[in-house]
Amino acid sequence: MEDLWPAQLENCRVACPAGELDLATALDFAILLRGTAPAAGADWLIVDLSRVTFMDCSSLRDLCTAWNRSRATGRWTRVVYDQAPIGRLLRLTHLQEQFPRYASIEDAWREHGAGASA
Repeated sequence: MEDLWPAQLENCRVACPAGELDLATALDFAILLRGTAPAAGADWLIVDLSRVTFMDCSSLRDLCTAWNRSRATGRWTRVVYDQAPIGRLLRLTHLQEQFPRYASIEDAWREHGAGASA
C-alpha cells in the first residue's frame, strides 16, 4: 500500500472498523462513516471490513447512507471484505451490486469508475 498512500489516495477517506458490527456498535460505526464521509472533506470513501469478525443488518443502513452521500456528490463508496458471511449478508439483502467485493484498499481504489457504485 505504500505506493498508493497518501499521494494517490489523498482525496479518498478510508474507514477501518474492527470487531463486531451489530446493534451494540451501530452508533460507533455510523459516527466512523460520517467522520470519513465525502461531506467531511473527502471525495471518495473506502470502508475496509477486513478486520470485522461479525456483521449483522444493523450496519447496512449506515453503509447505504454513506453510499447515497457519495453518489450525491458524484463519487463512490467501496467496501473491502473477504469474509463469506459479509458477502452472504449483502447478497441476501440485495446489496451485492451496490457493494461489490474488493479484496483490498488498493483494489478498491484502482477500480476507479468500476462497479455499480461508480
